[in-house]
Amino acid sequence: MKENITDIEKFNSIKIAIWLYFFLWIFEGALRKWVLPSLATPLLIVRDPIAIFIIIKAISLNVKFFNGYVVFAYIITLLALIVTLTFGHGNLFVGIYGARIMLVHFPLIFIIGSIFTKQDVLKMGHALLVANIIMTLIVYLQFISPQTAFINRGLGGEGSAGFSGAMGYFRPPGTFSFITGLASFYIMVSVYVFYFWLSKERVSKILLYASTLALIFSLPLTVSRTAVGGVALVGVFAFIGSATSVKKLLKVAFTILILFVLFFILQNTTTIFNLGTEVFMSRVDTASGQSGGFEQSFFSRVVGDFVRPIANLLKMPFFVGKLGMGTNAGAQMLSGSNTFLIAEDELGRVGGEQGLILGGGLIFLRLVLAISLFVKSIRLPQEDRLLPLTFCGTALYLIVLGQWAQPSMLGCAVLTVGLLVASLKMNLSQDR
Repeated sequence: MKENITDIEKFNSIKIAIWLYFFLWIFEGALRKWVLPSLATPLLIVRDPIAIFIIIKAISLNVKFFNGYVVFAYIITLLALIVTLTFGHGNLFVGIYGARIMLVHFPLIFIIGSIFTKQDVLKMGHALLVANIIMTLIVYLQFISPQTAFINRGLGGEGSAGFSGAMGYFRPPGTFSFITGLASFYIMVSVYVFYFWLSKERVSKILLYASTLALIFSLPLTVSRTAVGGVALVGVFAFIGSATSVKKLLKVAFTILILFVLFFILQNTTTIFNLGTEVFMSRVDTASGQSGGFEQSFFSRVVGDFVRPIANLLKMPFFVGKLGMGTNAGAQMLSGSNTFLIAEDELGRVGGEQGLILGGGLIFLRLVLAISLFVKSIRLPQEDRLLPLTFCGTALYLIVLGQWAQPSMLGCAVLTVGLLVASLKMNLSQDR
């Protein structure tokens, strides 16, 4: 027992740093827009020093995270950096900015997975339930306020952070710099909302009800198909993870009934919720076009983001020295604008930056990681698979197609996949 207590205490500094990484992921955009707008550019990498500290501390404490995935990612990325500086664009800062994704942030997945216990995983869930309520209030104010209002101020305190929506309303970013960060936040929140409803874990009922209501209320206001589709996908995986007996199926049915009741209450008592739903459906109709509706357009977009870059990758040269060029920051340093110099989608960026051999190798690495985590989740005993499988509802997408070049999406991927890895540990049912 003393040894276990010592093990927990020696990892406290790393856990505190991970929590700091977590809160900066949520509030980094707020710092860049509202608190320290003059430091918007350097704050883009505010989590990088923390990530480096975590890695150094993990090495000093002999945390086992240097697995095959990390080693392979390091080899590919260092080779890509060498090619970039030798035969490619040659900009050291752009190359390092691109390399930091796999060299600095990617290893955190396995550090979180190694040192986080069940208690740590659930504490982060409780924090997300609270943050969700605060975030929804901000999103509500952004939705009803003009784009010139302070709460809709853009990065650096200039312009607007809102993105085109429908019916004259914009997609709010919450505390993030862009709507993609907010969408990923709500999808991650939904993992814990579904889990706490379907599991026997102790949680404040008031907090759970309030956060569930906030999640349902916020989704139409985001005017984001990604947010709504992502939450629905998490719900599907949560159903798969919990449908292990008649009793569990009844609990799933009860949870679905509660969600519909909350939706009905909001629809009949809240004008803004009705307006948000109308705006969201208007955008869905506009964006879907001839694709056959929301479901088909959502899934065709996901499939397209995977198939199209793979087809283009096969036409790429063996090596391409453009590491970092596919990021917005890299594009700004090289061309003076934030336009996509390579591709907007993630796999297109990876292939376009590194070519067939190295880019293809990195894509293969991420595919293998996603498949491996899903297989491990589904093979767990029935009583242990709910949380990992619910995490799979978003983590698998973040691993394969998540836009890691975007800092908030990268932070979400690191935290979500790290928590998934932690939830897979055989001793999850017991606190260390």
